[in-house]
Amino acid sequence: MTAAALLPTFVKEILGAVGVSVTDLPLFCNIDATSRPSATCRAAASSRTLWVVLLIWPNIIASVVYLASVRPGLEAAKVLP
Repeated sequence: MTAAALLPTFVKEILGAVGVSVTDLPLFCNIDATSRPSATCRAAASSRTLWVVLLIWPNIIASVVYLASVRPGLEAAKVLP
């Protein structure tokens, strides 16, 4: 019997969700950063180019910092076309 067979189903689902989240988070952040207009980034005093370069590689730390500190500022500084 394998160790995975001993784990309850809900634990397997949680571990699977965490694994997917860790791998998909940088991709989401990169797509989010590149989809923001330049004017919005300037209004939030953020560099879109810097964040796109930092997020090219799956960097979970940069993704968390982006989501926690940069994205809220971008949302607050939305520039309507």
